[in-house]
Amino acid sequence: MIKLYSYFAFFSFGFFVMILPSALPVAMNEFKMDYFQSGYLMIMGTAGYIAGSLICALFAHIMGLKRIAIIGAFLSSIGLIYFAISRSYIDINIANFSTNIGMGFIEIGIGSLIGASSQENMSGTLNRVNALFALGSVVSPFVISAFIGLGWNWQLVYLMASAISTIALIFAIKMEKIESEKSVKGHAAKRSNGFAPVFFLIYALVAIYVGYEATYSSWVTTFMTNFRDITVAIAAASSSAFWIGMFVGRLFASYIKVKAESWLIFIVSGSLISVLFSISFSNLYSIILFVFLSGLFFASTYPTVQSMLIERTEGNIGNLMGIFVFFVGIGAALSQWIVSSLSDIFGILIGFSIIPLMILSELILSVSLAKRRAM
Repeated sequence: MIKLYSYFAFFSFGFFVMILPSALPVAMNEFKMDYFQSGYLMIMGTAGYIAGSLICALFAHIMGLKRIAIIGAFLSSIGLIYFAISRSYIDINIANFSTNIGMGFIEIGIGSLIGASSQENMSGTLNRVNALFALGSVVSPFVISAFIGLGWNWQLVYLMASAISTIALIFAIKMEKIESEKSVKGHAAKRSNGFAPVFFLIYALVAIYVGYEATYSSWVTTFMTNFRDITVAIAAASSSAFWIGMFVGRLFASYIKVKAESWLIFIVSGSLISVLFSISFSNLYSIILFVFLSGLFFASTYPTVQSMLIERTEGNIGNLMGIFVFFVGIGAALSQWIVSSLSDIFGILIGFSIIPLMILSELILSVSLAKRRAM
């Protein structure tokens, strides 16, 4: 039941994440939004995600892992229906905020449930679950494109995502209560210090990773269009190449059994090389190849860092996962602001070139963590 819940919930999450970006030009026209209002709408989603993670960070030990899973799937299902029936700018902001609260619960619930259920090859399971997120992100733009091409209401796609999330809710309800050595069993349960130096190092790793993943996937099409003079229609294919790389990479990584610290250094190094080449080359096919390879190397970074947190966590896994996901939201929001601001002031090349610097800092922290583990 944990696996079935995780697969459906994360596929729904990935499917949802790409609906609005794929339909944004149409949404801007229908809801009378300018670029500033569109940006505010995106920020509201991030705010909801951060709010969900904070709630779990503070109250996970009270709610319990099963209840977190149920609440996450329920809020997501209701929020997605609200998206489908939204008819004003205020409505769609409320829908985005509330749905992302649920998605924050799902993110925390899945990581905590997998970590607490004492499974073999936990990293492999996390990679397979995250592969479903990537698959949802690959499928969603094509569904949106089909709906718009047929002249159907693009918001109906949210009902499809809600249906998938509702299936996850059913599995969450049928799930047995998780009781293991990594679950809080009362006041006697041993609890990890979520503010220990090693945890802050892990939080920094995930914040930086999500920052460069979010900015790269969001801005690569604009970089190709505005700096390489590639048409929008052709450049848009790069987004699909990235998410296909993410899906393949996570699926492949689920079968790799390598020490997490060594694997992290390898994939971050590959990420740095791939991104640098995708910026340096001007040939379309070379760019798309390295965009794909960037997704391939990016793919297992998040699950690997997440598994590092789980391995070091004792009693309060839900609370620490809440703090972890809080830094995910902060990393995404801050990096988007930095890249967009620098691009606006100095041009897309300067803004986009911040991404390799972020990956380099991730590599330095990865080596630092590996040395710390070896001591």
